[in-house]
Amino acid sequence: MTVRLSPQCPPWAPRRERAHMLKKMAWLLPTAALHMACGDEETPNLDNNALMLADPEVFDIGMDPNLFASDVLSQYPDIKDCHTQGLELVGDQIFLSCTLFGTTADRDQYSKSFLLKAKLSEVLNHQGPVAWTRRDITETATVGNTSLPLGHPSGIIYDAKRGGIWSANAVYKALSHTRMTLYHPDTLMPLPGTAAVTIEDHIGTIGLIPDGRLMGMNWDSINLYYVNPGDKSTAADDSLTQIANTLTTAYQDCDTWDDAHILCSGLLKETDGIKYGRLHLLKVDALDTQGVQLVREVPEKRTDGSLRVRLGTADQENTYGTYKLTRTLANEGMAISADKQHVYFFPADLPAGKLVRYRITDR
Repeated sequence: MTVRLSPQCPPWAPRRERAHMLKKMAWLLPTAALHMACGDEETPNLDNNALMLADPEVFDIGMDPNLFASDVLSQYPDIKDCHTQGLELVGDQIFLSCTLFGTTADRDQYSKSFLLKAKLSEVLNHQGPVAWTRRDITETATVGNTSLPLGHPSGIIYDAKRGGIWSANAVYKALSHTRMTLYHPDTLMPLPGTAAVTIEDHIGTIGLIPDGRLMGMNWDSINLYYVNPGDKSTAADDSLTQIANTLTTAYQDCDTWDDAHILCSGLLKETDGIKYGRLHLLKVDALDTQGVQLVREVPEKRTDGSLRVRLGTADQENTYGTYKLTRTLANEGMAISADKQHVYFFPADLPAGKLVRYRITDR
C-alpha cells in the first residue's frame, strides 16, 4: 500500500513548537497543514490513573433535517435518520460516520454507509445552520453467493502518517465481511494509491496504535485484529494478527491517548443485564499476545464532586449537561481533541443528534 506521509517538523523542534511550525507550512502543503499533525502530540501533564470527565457542554450541530432525504432506501422510503457510528476531529474539521437502514431483520441486505464532515468551529459557535458535506461510501461484497452492501461503517480514526481517515465498512451482521478503507479528508473519497484491507468478520471499531498499525475490534469486541496495511497499493503485503479480547466491554469508538495507550468508549453489560456506558483507558500490548489491558475506567465528575463510571444507562433517560437522551454517552462516536483537553461524544443519530463535550482532568 502506498502511503502519503504528513509534513514532518524538524527533529530539533520542541514538541510544543510543532503545532505552530505546522501552521507556518500551510503555504507549502495547504491540505496537509490543515489536516495533519506532525510528530507526536504532547499529552498534557495528567495522571493516567486519575483521569476523569468534567463540565459537560452540549452543541447543536446545525445539520439540515432533510440531509438524508435523497438517500433513503427504496425499501424504506420513510426512514431518514442515519445511525451514528464514528466521530473524529482533524484540525478545524469534524467527521462523522453513520449507517442508514430499515429494520434489524434485513439490515444486512438493505443499508448504506456515509461519511460526513463540517467545520468544528461552526458547530461550536452556535451560529445556526452548518454546511455539512456527506458522501455515500457504500460498496458491495460477495459473501457466499450473495452480493451484500457494506452498509455499516465503523468508528473512525485519523491516520496522520498515511494522511487519511480510516473506516471499516462491513456487512451489517456479526461475523460477516469488512473492508477497511482509508479516505481523503478533503474529498471523502478513497485515498489515491492505497488499497483496502479485507477481514472476514464484522469490524465495528478501529484504533490506531502507537507503532502505526491499526487494531480492529469485531462485533461486541470479542476478537481483536492487529492490522499492518503495508506500503504497497495492493493487499499482498498486508499483515493480520487475530487474538481474543479478555475485556467484556463492547467498544464503539477509539482514539489515541499517548505512546502506549488508547481511549475507547463503549457499552458494558453488567450482572443486572443492563448496558451502561463506559470510557476506558487501555494499554496496548506491543507483542499482540495479551490484547489490550484496562488501565482506568474514566469516570464523570459530577457537580457534587462524586464520581460515576457508568456514563449513562441504555434505554433509560440520561442527562449529559443540558442534553436528555435515552442512550448512553458512550453509545457511538467518541474523539479526543488534539490538545488532549477535551473528549467529544456523539451518542444519538443524525441529523438531530447533538455533540457533547467534556473537559479531561485529573483532579
